Amino acid sequence: LENEYEPANTVEPEAIERLGEYLDADIIGASGRISAAVALRSPDFLRNLPGADAADKALAGGAILEYALFTGTDPAKPARFPKTGFIRGDLRDLAAFIAQAATPEDAVERAADILERGVQDSASILRLAAEQFEDTQAEITRHLKQPYGEQTVRMAATIIINALVFHQNLAGRNGIRNLNQLAAESESRALDLTALLAEWDKILGVNYWSIFRVARDLLTAVNPPSEASRALRTMRETADRLVALGVSQQNDLAGAVFQRLISDRKFLATFYTRPASAALLAHLAMPDDDPDFWSDPDRVRNYRIADYACGTGTLIHAAYRRLNRLHWLAGGDPAKLHARMMESALTAVDVLPSAVHLTASALSAAHPTERYAGSRTIVAEYGRTERGGVSLGSLDLMASGGYIRPLIPMHAATQITATGETETELAMPPASQDLVIMNPPFTRSGSDWDGKRGETYQAKQFHGLESDKDTQREMSALEKEYTKNTCAHGYAGIGSSFAALADRMVKPDGTIALVMPLTAIQGSSWQKFRKMIADGYRDVIVMTIAAAGQFARAFSADTGMAETMMIFRKSASNPSGKGLFVSLKRRPANEMESLEMARAISAISKKPNPRTLEGGPFGGDPLMVGDEILGEVINAQIDGGGGGFPMVIG
Repeated sequence: LENEYEPANTVEPEAIERLGEYLDADIIGASGRISAAVALRSPDFLRNLPGADAADKALAGGAILEYALFTGTDPAKPARFPKTGFIRGDLRDLAAFIAQAATPEDAVERAADILERGVQDSASILRLAAEQFEDTQAEITRHLKQPYGEQTVRMAATIIINALVFHQNLAGRNGIRNLNQLAAESESRALDLTALLAEWDKILGVNYWSIFRVARDLLTAVNPPSEASRALRTMRETADRLVALGVSQQNDLAGAVFQRLISDRKFLATFYTRPASAALLAHLAMPDDDPDFWSDPDRVRNYRIADYACGTGTLIHAAYRRLNRLHWLAGGDPAKLHARMMESALTAVDVLPSAVHLTASALSAAHPTERYAGSRTIVAEYGRTERGGVSLGSLDLMASGGYIRPLIPMHAATQITATGETETELAMPPASQDLVIMNPPFTRSGSDWDGKRGETYQAKQFHGLESDKDTQREMSALEKEYTKNTCAHGYAGIGSSFAALADRMVKPDGTIALVMPLTAIQGSSWQKFRKMIADGYRDVIVMTIAAAGQFARAFSADTGMAETMMIFRKSASNPSGKGLFVSLKRRPANEMESLEMARAISAISKKPNPRTLEGGPFGGDPLMVGDEILGEVINAQIDGGGGGFPMVIG
């Protein structure tokens, strides 16, 4: 951090000169090359204040600072954020800015490449074993709940590597030895499969079932054990390289690779929310406008966040990071709240064990040294059940009882039947969540006849996981029963059913934050959804991207369709009848930009006279980060009828 008083003519070149320098561990307790430097311009009046106490008081009172970030390790080629101008904020804003800059983007990209190569190499070994031994193939299929194939093998490799990385985070506590210690005890000095599995049993005795249960089952499924040991060597090398990079706790690494591996994407619609988009949504859904709330540990630990279609967990992870940051900025210690948050406040549900594994890893890694007794990261039943009938995963919560039956145990005490199912139903009562944040499946309801395979019935939204036609019909009928008299609509797709679920689960004055298809703003089949917002919510923010092409207008990766992000708070009424409509020139490039976009949008929302749609042809308030205009924000009437919401499409 390079600081100068205004006019601070040399602060930028001096900050740039720091890039690439080596830190001296003996002096500051850290080592390595500097890859991020902040240039700070302090107001000149601070220079003449009588003593440090007066300066501290001025800073605590909201003195405005100006700052910019430079990243890279070559001073000749620095990257600057913002591109031009400076960010303006107080001391709390600067602290949040620095914390966000702590993990350089280039390190994240390198780690993603390492993980992908490691997955490919490990999967090659697993695939050879599966081709020789049918039992291996069948067991991998059973544990991941999806058909065997190249993508499924890669998923298995990703999960085991991820568990090895997390193992290193847990080592040194509860008698758990690290991978080097385990290898040192073997005659070959290689990581011994039996010793590793015994260590994972110890970890499961502590908890972390969502992370290690699936990984252990997959590793033991590989026959012969010699092939499992050979794959383990490659996996361990990958894990070691990730840990050495210092970004092993970043869920976005595993998540970005994981999304390339999902083979059933078309029908399960488990698309990957870009981390920058997730950060923007989470920051706007959890504004920093009540420091007294975020400083109170009792109130924070009881703040309940849920994602009922969690995928790899990017959204709920972003929301949890936001909660931790807000509590830290208010003077709290988030680590002390972690056990309670994991046990009762964070709910993440999906139908893929592999997805829930990565979500649990991300949430747990926020404070890996903190032990917890259970979690609410859940693989829900989906499709035909052993008890008879069908299950719709999270949508089962639409039933009057409000229960989900987990498919995989949540902790060691969970009872398991002979069929492998749990006997525990988890209660999730309606109106219980402070924040529901989701990127739900968009798959449209209805049915097809697939002419290529003959007359094969497909209920599109329930075709995932190879459900047969009778199961699909039953699931479709149950969805209609669950969503009567809600905002759900068959032609809008299953996303509207998840919107109805969010409405059911959020508490009064709680917030819903969604990534939705752009048709939700103006499509006729989404009219009931918009009416639900107009009649029962306030503090509405709707974001779109005014760019050419469907891909450029998406907040998710690989959807190939235009999207919107929406935030709204449950209320008996919306006194103004208006909402804030944000038109971005492009989606946020990174999480740092998302943080500053969210701050700028929040500042406009608090203006006494924001620009309105009725105010004439002058456009909206410019959304600025530094000197760059990244979009416009306009205050407009929310139309709960057939007219749709305002938007700019480019």
